[in-house]
Amino acid sequence: MEFLVPATALAGLEAAAPGGEAAALTELAWQLRQRDSRRALALCDQALAGPGLSPSLRARLALARCEIAALLGRLDEAESLLAEARRDPALDGDALLAEAVVAKARGQRERELDAYARAAACHARGPDPRRQAIARAWLAYEQAFAAPADADAAAAEPAAAAFADAALALPLSRRDPARAAALFLRAADAARHWGLLRHALVCTINAGTALQGLGEFDRAAACYDQATLESRAAGWPALIGACETRLGALLKEIGRHDEALVLLGDALASLAGVPPGINKANACAELAQTLLALGRGVEAVGPMTEAIAMYRAAHSTDNLTVNLLGLARALSAAGQVHAALAALLEAEQLIARHGFNALVVGVQEALTEIHRRHPRLAPPPGLVLPNATLHHGEATLAEGLKIVGWKAPASLHVALAEDWAAAGDMGRAYGHARQALALKDGEADRMRLSQTPAALRRGPLPQGADATGTERLLSPKEREVLVLVARGYANKEIATALAVSDETVKTHLKKIYAKLEAGSRKHAVTRARALGVIGVAG
Repeated sequence: MEFLVPATALAGLEAAAPGGEAAALTELAWQLRQRDSRRALALCDQALAGPGLSPSLRARLALARCEIAALLGRLDEAESLLAEARRDPALDGDALLAEAVVAKARGQRERELDAYARAAACHARGPDPRRQAIARAWLAYEQAFAAPADADAAAAEPAAAAFADAALALPLSRRDPARAAALFLRAADAARHWGLLRHALVCTINAGTALQGLGEFDRAAACYDQATLESRAAGWPALIGACETRLGALLKEIGRHDEALVLLGDALASLAGVPPGINKANACAELAQTLLALGRGVEAVGPMTEAIAMYRAAHSTDNLTVNLLGLARALSAAGQVHAALAALLEAEQLIARHGFNALVVGVQEALTEIHRRHPRLAPPPGLVLPNATLHHGEATLAEGLKIVGWKAPASLHVALAEDWAAAGDMGRAYGHARQALALKDGEADRMRLSQTPAALRRGPLPQGADATGTERLLSPKEREVLVLVARGYANKEIATALAVSDETVKTHLKKIYAKLEAGSRKHAVTRARALGVIGVAG
């Protein structure tokens, strides 16, 4: 049985399945294990209940169910099914790849990498060129997280291209984000074609992250939208949480901080049953970054420290580097300047070692912030500008302009204008102020998402509603109540304004909370604004 088949081969498998023969049902279930997990499980049940099921087919069904259980977060069940599948020695290589999926879901990185390595070695001894290429490319991709290095982009086996392109994109994410995004999207397309939906979703999220780094917010949101819809349809909690995390990061970056906090809380809730690992680390890290953006640096230290510990355990070098920069900023805000500089030094060493050139901008941003908070720190060697804050601020701009597609935020020019004015150089201050004004209009358009992302549309809309009329999520009277809540009215004031009883107001609020999945008045208002049910002004 093929490890993977292209989408074009599914019609033939579908045509053979209605006969109810165990072999045909098993093969279709196997090829749908990620494409349509629920249907694959139904086919497994049908095959297991029918006649003619050989031990080898039973083992293959156990392997399909193992992979699905791992993606659904049913990890003990996945381990049991893996043990059952291993009763057939002919499945050793495929079972090792399934073990890697289980280990990833458990956050057992060492076990995961070992399983990939043994799978590659096992299939290298076998007769199937496609399995050999896939196992080899999958291992190279996973190893690239720990020690990013340019991979061989040429993949002779088309099914392996999804991993080869992603392995090539990983190191480029911190060097050439535009090219990385294109490679991730190409990898995602290939992965979908070959039935590797989990890998397709991860690559789509990674493409969105690269685009977000370039300020392409609408394109990034489109990537997160697609991944959100597909992960929800699959019912995979780790991927749902990953999508919510990335969109929370996007909302933070475009200034929608309250919505970002709510969505990151949702992400951590989605990941509550998921063992520590990359997805949970990302959610903690983005929560910390949002707290930093809100000026709550002391609160950011805890979740950022937790995230960094998980990145270290997962050997995720690029994520570790990015979040050491965030930790430096959080520690600086908390008054721990020497610890902040130590975190920054480690980040700089990792950047130099792995060629993460795009992150030099983040180093300079962090140093600018640290020197602004702590002006008595020793200045950098060779300082020629009036002070260290200006030195690192101008260096931020210079390093950013080296990155293809990078866009200087207006806030950077505003800060430089203020710093030059404070230093008495009004000519340079005026120059930066002019650039800030020129950027602001275009930046406002760029930071306004063209549509509400899927992760903010919580579940199916009620009967009679549609995706283009989210205001119909609430009844007219419920919307009136919520608008007054947004304006700070108490229940008695709402009752008076709408000429209803207090109990009626409470009934409306209960329905509003249920429909918006909110736990408080503030949460309901934030959720409604995110959905476009009420305006930002209330």
